[in-house]
Amino acid sequence: MKQFFQSKFFYVVTVVALLCCIVPTVFYRMGATFILRDAVTGVLTPMQKLFNYTAEAMDGFAAYFYRFDELVEENNQLREEVAELRTQIYENTEREEMYAWMAGFLEMKRVHQDFQMLAASVTGRESGNYSRVLTLDVGTADGVEVNMPVVTSEGVVGRITEVGRNWSRVTTILESGTLIGAYMERTDEVAVAEGVFALSGDGRLRLNYVRADSSAQVGDRVLSSGYGSVYPRGLVIGYIDSMEVDPYTRGMAVTVQCAVDYAELSRVMILTSFETTVVEVGEE
Repeated sequence: MKQFFQSKFFYVVTVVALLCCIVPTVFYRMGATFILRDAVTGVLTPMQKLFNYTAEAMDGFAAYFYRFDELVEENNQLREEVAELRTQIYENTEREEMYAWMAGFLEMKRVHQDFQMLAASVTGRESGNYSRVLTLDVGTADGVEVNMPVVTSEGVVGRITEVGRNWSRVTTILESGTLIGAYMERTDEVAVAEGVFALSGDGRLRLNYVRADSSAQVGDRVLSSGYGSVYPRGLVIGYIDSMEVDPYTRGMAVTVQCAVDYAELSRVMILTSFETTVVEVGEE
């Protein structure tokens, strides 16, 4: 303790303390307190500015993080709203597609009053070099049998070729070698639609036995005739895509674009029962 009172630090502190007490008193006695005030103010002003800047920076820093939290919360709310809107749009789109699908089959039912139909969804696809096969979510438990026609409101899809308890497989009319009795609606000329490997990749068929003097035209609709096949009369097969004279047979080489878009196919109807009578569009 004695060493502390004898140290230079103690002397310096003592001198500074005495000056702090004596100098203000001397200036006060001399009536020159303004000098002391100016000196103190000159010393403290930069410190006050530094303190103010520091305080403002801290406030701004705190406000930034507070605002950042608000922005994060607002962003999360917007994400939830966007996700909800997307779900609503998806559900509305699905609902509209379902309504359109049902409307198409109601129209088919109106035209073909004898049809008994079973709805099914496409759950799988198999595509080989010589066939196009679809898997459906219905089977023998639903009354599905081999050779039942499969259709959409646009036209013929194919026929059931394999059945399990809760599944079935459809071989489409694009399969090479598939034959369907057909006729051209506008001219009432008969023909046979055939699946051909070279055309199947484009969703087309070949139309055989068309006369060289045929009055059919590109764009004419081709329907199933109901003769020699599992398909009833009046189902749309497709539309004539091209016509030209075959240089070898001197007959007409005709191709048909299928009415069904197999790439977009997701729902179908299986004809579980039908007759041969057809109610034409426009008849009561």
